[in-house]
Amino acid sequence: MTKNSRDHLRLLPLNLVASLKLRAAGQNEYSDILPVFQLMAWGLASGIPLTHARTEHELARLSKLDDQQYALEYLVKGVPGGLPELHRNLLKFTPKAAAHLLLDILDLRLKADPRNPYPVEPTGA
Repeated sequence: MTKNSRDHLRLLPLNLVASLKLRAAGQNEYSDILPVFQLMAWGLASGIPLTHARTEHELARLSKLDDQQYALEYLVKGVPGGLPELHRNLLKFTPKAAAHLLLDILDLRLKADPRNPYPVEPTGA
């Protein structure tokens, strides 16, 4: 991915909001990872519990993909309420709550993807 492409993605509202949340949390932004993925990683490092261990693996994979446009689209495809609603919610939340919401979205996205070998939860007996 070219620097111009990455810079363009950083100007998308989702990354701008994530950047604000990172600054509010006292975190430095890194040029090699988009703010939305950095905020999610910071949330995990800050103690947000995982629903499943695979979520952390997939976050790392998405944040390192060469095609960051695809990674962003994968994360937000079919997000409940659409992107404008997500942006509004993230702006209202603390940095940790915003990271938690984004991790929940990734977890839901992984569960909904039929190509993902995400383990099926037991239904109880």
